[in-house]
Amino acid sequence: MFGLPGVTAAVLFGFPIFWIVYTIIFFVKSKDWPEDVESEEEGGSSNG
Repeated sequence: MFGLPGVTAAVLFGFPIFWIVYTIIFFVKSKDWPEDVESEEEGGSSNG
């Protein structure tokens, strides 16, 4: 494709396609997660 070797074309076009699909799946799976409102209201992080 475009004069590139097959492996190079697969890496250049395959990785962005994989990333887009991965992101869509993440958004679909995480849309029903409960919001962590309590920790935001307290204004602190639980790191210490």
